[in-house]
Amino acid sequence: MSRPNESIASLNLFRAIATDVHFWIPLIVLVGGLILLDTLR
Repeated sequence: MSRPNESIASLNLFRAIATDVHFWIPLIVLVGGLILLDTLR
């Protein structure tokens, strides 16, 4: 019976990360900075 709760919890965690702007903006800035450093080098 604990299995459906675990899948719901993981789905809620995925949904929280997927809709969190404070996770995606730094990630985009980091990837953009790495691409910029790679092109400048």
